[in-house]
Amino acid sequence: MLNNLKESAIMAAGGLVAIMLAVAFLVLGPIFVIWSLNTLFPILAIPYSFETWCAVIVLAWFMRMKVSIKG
Repeated sequence: MLNNLKESAIMAAGGLVAIMLAVAFLVLGPIFVIWSLNTLFPILAIPYSFETWCAVIVLAWFMRMKVSIKG
């Protein structure tokens, strides 16, 4: 009984860690994109702001879209 409780607590903690990592990646991912662009192309000098963070999100959405034309 106690062993099952320990296993379920470990599983719950692992799930919580996975959720926290996913949220951290979603929040920090656009910042990493801006950083990488500034590193590769210093002439860009993209500022780190909420506006540029949102712009990276929108750009990622457009890059993931698939357009198909069926004739």
